[in-house]
Amino acid sequence: MKRFTFPLQALLEMRQRKEEKIELQLAEKNRSVFEAQQELTKIHDTLKELQSSEKEKREHANSVQLLRYSVAYRFKLKQDLLLAGRRIEDLKAEAVKIQKLLVIATQDRRAIELVKERRFQEWKKEYLTREQNYVDDISQQGFIRSKKNETGSTH
Repeated sequence: MKRFTFPLQALLEMRQRKEEKIELQLAEKNRSVFEAQQELTKIHDTLKELQSSEKEKREHANSVQLLRYSVAYRFKLKQDLLLAGRRIEDLKAEAVKIQKLLVIATQDRRAIELVKERRFQEWKKEYLTREQNYVDDISQQGFIRSKKNETGSTH
């Protein structure tokens, strides 16, 4: 009997490649989220440093111009903080979309794999049945020969 072949193997491989491509996209998006979170943390730390340094400066110097620059810089940092937060949320939303695509791609691939497994089990069952029939035929022929030899030698 010929070996097991799966006619949809090309489709299965195509779906596997599609799933891998989506996994790479998701990994890239997760990396972008991580980088954006690091940027947010950096801005937050800078803002904290600014606030603590400004407290010290205000105790020693009372320049209106420096205070104005300080407030403008703090406002800019807060704006950057908000923008970074929005960017993270947008990136996370995109990651969720990609993750949904990955689930669909995985389901598509798994559906073909299930068909392959079912067909392989059918092939295996047929192969074992044919093999058992072959062994039964050989055993039956051997039994018939031995009976003929016994009856032929006693006459």
